[in-house]
Amino acid sequence: MGNKLIMIRHAPVISDGLFYGSRDVACRCPNTQEAKKIRASLPNDFNLYVSSAKRCLTTANSLFPEMKAPAYDALREQNFGSWEGIPYEKIPDIGALSSKELGEFRPPEGESFNEVCVRVNLAVDEILKKSKNQENIVIVAHSGTIRAVLSTLVGTSALSFQFDNLSLSEVIFLTDGMVVSYLNKVITQ
Repeated sequence: MGNKLIMIRHAPVISDGLFYGSRDVACRCPNTQEAKKIRASLPNDFNLYVSSAKRCLTTANSLFPEMKAPAYDALREQNFGSWEGIPYEKIPDIGALSSKELGEFRPPEGESFNEVCVRVNLAVDEILKKSKNQENIVIVAHSGTIRAVLSTLVGTSALSFQFDNLSLSEVIFLTDGMVVSYLNKVITQ
């Protein structure tokens, strides 16, 4: 078997009513019961990594206060450029795009989903190399990060996946591919 990667989407953000993408916004810390349930569903031993975004760092610190996780800028959410920090209703309608077109679309001054996939998957490759002696890896990150990892298996169709806050998604990396164990598993309710 290969490395097991469990990805946890960060806790719900404290909204200021503006589009946030890669913008740093605070989140509601997981409560004690949520944290207990999440920890109980994880393997006993794992290496922990986290997106450098404040909401992911807060989530990781709340879930695993005894662990110091390396923070990766490359695991951050997609940068939506000039759309960051504006009211949702002011984001321009880009019309109906195929998943291929949406993967290539870059908001002004931002990055495309395809660019996010390259960035995230290079970081995941680095993490896998660092963790070769550790079978289990946990990453606290964003829905876009999880979609980017899945894109190696399903391409831009990964954009159609939904990931709830504090949900878990698990994939196993094999020498020649990836197996999906589960996606968007909500265990905090």
